Amino acid sequence: MYNPFKEQFTTNESDARIVRRVLNGSRQELEKLITRHQAWIYNIALKMVLDPSDAEDVTQEILIKLITKLSTFDPEKGAFRTWLYRIVANHVLTMKKKRYETFFASFEESAADIEKIPDQTIHGLPESGVLVNELKIKCWTAMLLCLSRKQRLAFILGGIFEVPDTIGSDILETSKANFRKLLSRGRMKIDNFMQQKCGLMHPDNPCSCERKLKAFIENGFVRPDHIGFFRNDVPRITDLVHDNLPQLERLYASETIRNFQEHPFHTAPDFTHWMSRILDTDLLNRLLGETLQ
Repeated sequence: MYNPFKEQFTTNESDARIVRRVLNGSRQELEKLITRHQAWIYNIALKMVLDPSDAEDVTQEILIKLITKLSTFDPEKGAFRTWLYRIVANHVLTMKKKRYETFFASFEESAADIEKIPDQTIHGLPESGVLVNELKIKCWTAMLLCLSRKQRLAFILGGIFEVPDTIGSDILETSKANFRKLLSRGRMKIDNFMQQKCGLMHPDNPCSCERKLKAFIENGFVRPDHIGFFRNDVPRITDLVHDNLPQLERLYASETIRNFQEHPFHTAPDFTHWMSRILDTDLLNRLLGETLQ
């Protein structure tokens, strides 16, 4: 799969060439550009907001911005990936607060809520193993929301997706030192919380997915009729991101980071279908300022 954050891409065709053909009037090339980047944008959005429906809306909003600003991309000033993911970063850092960001506002509140959730053994549910994995992934993603948005994004980019500081600092429009500081602080907060609270890290910790599953089903956080996070049929994040970080640094990466990288890399909804509805109307021409005819 195309990984925009790897220094060596899996294809020789550059984004800049595709953009040039889009601006020359190729709607097919616009769909190719969206297909290349939609999964990465969607996975960033999902880690930022937790709810798949919200993540889909955020991705669509970003793609609209991509279209409206595409004619301003200047390959002489930098890589397309930096230009595009700055748009992604600016959007997710300034967007209206999403509903789960209110529920998971701080580590202190989350810890108090965990203490209130009763331990209960669940019986007679054949798919309980799938549901436990669903809870694991969704709960860990929820804890990201306890970070400030900037720390959260730095953690997603630098910690989970292994974006190097040279690229991460450009995307967040900050210095490499400040990007590393944001990443380090986010890592420390997440790691400290998980080490103290999560049963995956230590069996004696207060929160165990197996013991809490029944309560999370009852409060609707986990839905047996809708598995949205646990997937066996898609690649893991670790399969797509390794090679960016030096081997020695990866060797000493925390267990927390390795757990996040074992999460699925989610297949994005096919936004080219959504785009095709725009392409069939006059809206696209208006969005591009009559660039495409």
